[in-house]
Amino acid sequence: MKRTVVKAFITAALLVTAIITAGASAQAQTLQYKLTVDIPFDFTVSGQKLPAGQYWIGRAQSSIGDTVVQFQSTDLHNVANRFTVPIVTFKSKKRGELVFHRYGEQYFLSEVWPSGGGTGRAFLKTRTERELARSASQNGIAAVKSPTLEIVTLVALAQR
Repeated sequence: MKRTVVKAFITAALLVTAIITAGASAQAQTLQYKLTVDIPFDFTVSGQKLPAGQYWIGRAQSSIGDTVVQFQSTDLHNVANRFTVPIVTFKSKKRGELVFHRYGEQYFLSEVWPSGGGTGRAFLKTRTERELARSASQNGIAAVKSPTLEIVTLVALAQR
């Protein structure tokens, strides 16, 4: 009887520890903590153009999680709130990252990846980006001078 009670206690303690650890890990891979990044070029995020500069990136409201992501310049002059969809990778990100699609001199924010996890946020392509992507894919087929797609990744620092 005593042995069964001890086993049950140890099992319960391990279960509680696992739940706490999983919760802390899940928070680290979300945008609960803002990211700070220096973006050296003008860019578009879901149809809104923003100038080059330093930005804070995080949840627009904590009550809705990472669904709406807010971009705010550190000088507080530019703010954009945009809807996102979750994306997953099997390889955990060791650092926060922003992924841009570049067509010629136009940059479109495509993904935000918090550090420490395998779940990021993606932004839907605008009509302009879809047209540029279509032109870039036909660039090799026709003798059309269209900008090609280039992936640009910037490292973001997490704030606590």
